[in-house]
Amino acid sequence: MAWTYVSKAVVAALHTVSAATLQDEWSTWAEALIAEFMGYNTIGTTETVTDEAHNGDGTSLLYVKYPPISSVTTLSIGTVSPSAVSSSSYKVFSDHIELLNSPTTELSMAMSNQSFFFPVGVQNITITYVSGLATVPAIVQFTAAEMIAEISKYSQRGGADGSIKYTGARTTLGEEQGVAARRGLSATLQSIMKNNLRRRVAPLG
Repeated sequence: MAWTYVSKAVVAALHTVSAATLQDEWSTWAEALIAEFMGYNTIGTTETVTDEAHNGDGTSLLYVKYPPISSVTTLSIGTVSPSAVSSSSYKVFSDHIELLNSPTTELSMAMSNQSFFFPVGVQNITITYVSGLATVPAIVQFTAAEMIAEISKYSQRGGADGSIKYTGARTTLGEEQGVAARRGLSATLQSIMKNNLRRRVAPLG
């Protein structure tokens, strides 16, 4: 949905463009590129992902399918009689969780320095979590506004770049050079994202 990341009024306030001339499709394009670049399906809202199943791989890490993780509701290990994992036994990051050791005494806390591991198995790990960023980060708002303003300026110079809808956010060096040569606007938008955004955020919680 257009204007989820930033409003027309904010774009007009930050850049020398008229809010009345801003088109919904420009916002839709910019937001799609940002979501692809950051690897996030939901920004500005959240959704619950229920009973997402994973294969245990013998490591302490579990990467979810739909980052970013806003919170974890339940985590369980096993298939026939799954065992719930306490929230104190793992750390939540933007796109994964990591199992931690859970010492129960001061001595074990001092001596223990190893993480627990997810047992190897097929679909033996189940997680329910809230995905998305309920509040659009300021840097995302700023980036979306800058991109939309750039699209507006480009359209005034002789027509919008219709190919933007099909230009991915991640390209190889050779592809970037080709994009820069063929589609100046798309290359500029990619440059704005690379200058402003990061694909990973700090651990949550």
